[in-house]
Amino acid sequence: MKVGLIAEDDSDIGVLREFTLSLIKPYKVGFSRFVGNGCGKLRRKCGAWAKNLVLRGCPCVVIVHDLDDNDEAELRRLLTRAIAPARARASVVLIPKREIEAWLLYDGDAIAGAFGERKRPKLPGDPESLADPKRHLRDLVRTNYNKEYLNTVHNPVIAKKANTSRLRGSPSFAPHFGFARTLRAMLR
Repeated sequence: MKVGLIAEDDSDIGVLREFTLSLIKPYKVGFSRFVGNGCGKLRRKCGAWAKNLVLRGCPCVVIVHDLDDNDEAELRRLLTRAIAPARARASVVLIPKREIEAWLLYDGDAIAGAFGERKRPKLPGDPESLADPKRHLRDLVRTNYNKEYLNTVHNPVIAKKANTSRLRGSPSFAPHFGFARTLRAMLR
């Protein structure tokens, strides 16, 4: 089985892929994807992309769009409506608060591991309350490890090392747990 992924950029695809694989272990799936290279194109094209993914053999579709400064209910409604005509067997719209990097800030061990370090950094109590999670992660890496953080390189590595159960505290990630349960049932 293949899962269709739609996201703003390649690093978001990498994060989604790793989190999805972690949530459905020991099952494995393939992935097909579309990248918006920004949120505007993603919003305009996600409906057509979802249809394309379903036609290419992806009965399940995941879409992720950073909240940034948008109204969450309105954005969710727009994206859900856009992908509904694709008639995927299962789909989920994920909207990280501000940026997807907030999800990565739930697991200090994964951050340390991604940079080959042992020292776990001190994390914010509520990563989703940060105004700029990407900058916070960059500063945290620089301060703790004196290394350069590149979201395009490090985000998927952090996600691969992450313990997804730590994301249970993330309201914006919660729908992915339900989607993963559905996906696991389809794989049985």
